[in-house]
Amino acid sequence: MFFGQIAFGQTGKYIKVTGTKCSIIPPKSFLVSSTFSGFQNDEKGASIMINEIPAPYQQLIDGFTESALKTRGMTLINKKTVDFNASKATLFTVSQPANGSIYLKQMLIFGDSKTTILVNGIYPEKSKDIESEIKEALFSTIYSESQTENPLDAAKFTIETQETEFKVTKYLSGMLLYSIDGKIPTEKPTLTVGNSISKISPTVDRKTFALDRLKKLPQGENNIVKSSGEVTIDNMDGFEIVAEGKSKDGKPELIYQVILFDDNGDYYLILGQSAEDFQKYLEVFQKISKTFRRK
Repeated sequence: MFFGQIAFGQTGKYIKVTGTKCSIIPPKSFLVSSTFSGFQNDEKGASIMINEIPAPYQQLIDGFTESALKTRGMTLINKKTVDFNASKATLFTVSQPANGSIYLKQMLIFGDSKTTILVNGIYPEKSKDIESEIKEALFSTIYSESQTENPLDAAKFTIETQETEFKVTKYLSGMLLYSIDGKIPTEKPTLTVGNSISKISPTVDRKTFALDRLKKLPQGENNIVKSSGEVTIDNMDGFEIVAEGKSKDGKPELIYQVILFDDNGDYYLILGQSAEDFQKYLEVFQKISKTFRRK
């Protein structure tokens, strides 16, 4: 268990972060987010997100190199090892352009040989006055193995998988992660269902957006579209794409992607991937996608 300290400028009350085994003392101006595990301040355009990643701490830290961050559009400003709850953690400061502005990120990362916790404070450069409050909140984080976690409670949508092999394994950044062996990561077929964290412009070409999203998947440059078409699910219009890609070990892989758009600038993603039994899992993914509903 990790213990945090109450810091100046905070509410003084720990709040459990839905979909995680973490609690945090958020700044007074931050409210619980309805789209991800964490808190947000819409006036400042700032957020605090918590992700629990099923990977060793040192492995994740070793992968956060300056060059690796650059490939994800981030510029490393500072990286240091810090004392955290009678142990050690790593604090990254990076910058990243988005929507015509420069955003700063304070990323506190801690964990063990099985699980890594990433607490991410994000704010526009123009809102740097709240930087100290965000950092204090990050360092108040508590992780408790005994804290109950129901991924389905955290999601703002539902999807029916009961009559399939897929089991929910994790809620991460607004996404429910499913696999047929109950493991993430896995080499078996997976299903990812989630909501957008940021809104898109009403003028965006939705078909182009869906195709671009397909290319942004890992190894996405290898994805070849086999078919695409318009769909309507839960009274939302969207695009269904069936593609063939490559798994990380170079094997042919089925990619099934549906993106649904609502009238508020939000979108929802349904992504199925399988390196085996393409036709079987295509039918399963299509069946599951039709059950998608917003809460």
